[in-house]
Amino acid sequence: MKTKLIVLFVALIVFQFSINAQVAYKQAVGMRLTSYVSYDFVAFSYKNFIAEKSAVEFNFGYGGRNIFLPNSGGKTTYSPGISLTGSYQYHELIETPTNENLHWFAGGGLSFFNIFSKNTTYKGFGTGLFGIVGIDYKFKNSPINVSADWRPTVFVSAPAYFAPIQIGTLGLAARYTF
Repeated sequence: MKTKLIVLFVALIVFQFSINAQVAYKQAVGMRLTSYVSYDFVAFSYKNFIAEKSAVEFNFGYGGRNIFLPNSGGKTTYSPGISLTGSYQYHELIETPTNENLHWFAGGGLSFFNIFSKNTTYKGFGTGLFGIVGIDYKFKNSPINVSADWRPTVFVSAPAYFAPIQIGTLGLAARYTF
């Protein structure tokens, strides 16, 4: 039993070093900004490589917009929203002459959000499925990572005000790697 534990421990250490040797970083935390303001304009971002070319990313977002109130003579109210998203991303190295840490990635995930509004057609809980495609760059000799992505979303459930598909969501992220 003791030998099996030692072998397992050594295998985990070798696995950890092999992941770190093939990707520019293992984990990263930072901020992500998007073009979609309703519930996801700014988000805390956490990314973790779970294998050589596979990563998961989680975002906790906040956003809001002014929404017209029905029967108010044109008055608006600020309607904040919060979100939690999680995605799986497959990464592939982009060959460059200087072997920079530039990757393209693609994948998909789930989004959960809630809008707080006085307009009943806009407030409420929603979920969405999204695809994601983008580029990811880790600066050499620096713990900084940046990425740009596109996330088209199909809403599985959403308040009445929402269209069933959101295709124009672009995102930029800056993270500290470790």
